[in-house]
Amino acid sequence: MIDREDQTRGELLFHLESEILKGIAHPRVPGFVESFSAGNINCIVQDFLDGMPLSSLLDAGRRFSEREVKSLMAQLLSILNSLHSPPRREEAVVHRDLRLSNLLLKDDQLFLIDFGFARYLDPSRNLSCPDPLEQKYSGSPGGKSLLRRLNDQPSRKKRIPGAETYRLLRTEISPRSDLFGAGVVAVDLFTSWVEDEALFERPWHEVLSLSPPFAGFLTRLLSRQDGFETAAEALEYLRTLSY
Repeated sequence: MIDREDQTRGELLFHLESEILKGIAHPRVPGFVESFSAGNINCIVQDFLDGMPLSSLLDAGRRFSEREVKSLMAQLLSILNSLHSPPRREEAVVHRDLRLSNLLLKDDQLFLIDFGFARYLDPSRNLSCPDPLEQKYSGSPGGKSLLRRLNDQPSRKKRIPGAETYRLLRTEISPRSDLFGAGVVAVDLFTSWVEDEALFERPWHEVLSLSPPFAGFLTRLLSRQDGFETAAEALEYLRTLSY
């Protein structure tokens, strides 16, 4: 039997995601087609995209060079800049769930999907929705939080640049959340295929063979204190680095 409170919560989240997608007209975000409910199942239909998630490409054996990751970061930051600073300020959106599985690649072009955790930057537009990320990272009574579960898995340590930073910036409704997420994506593109887990007793930037300027750029994306303020600022800085 479905709990009425859970059903109401699910409907609010469904309507918010639908509204956000309706307002996005970007060539790198599959377009909204329609949304509908069938019984207790809520469905959102978007344009079909014949692309592969970055996570699947890595699983299939693809490896990305620093030059390729710079190109992907430039594309991602361009998308984020459009989401964060649209022509109509009230339509500004933060995605908050940037990860390898939510980024599709088709003909070397990057596309962003899954806006289930997205929020308007204008809090009055968020329909008083509960935030699934807060529950996700805090855990339920008697259970472990996501971060504690991840920290219990040695294979995941290499993907987290500090558990508290991860929790704070993932859940924050601001451009910083997406800039942090972009940094996580970039680091994951390199670390996901490093087999020797023991190496990650050291910081990721000491393990990976990256040029110092690019490693410094990723460090700023992941920083709580010294990060970029906007996607446009990060993109401008990235463009100063030679590809």
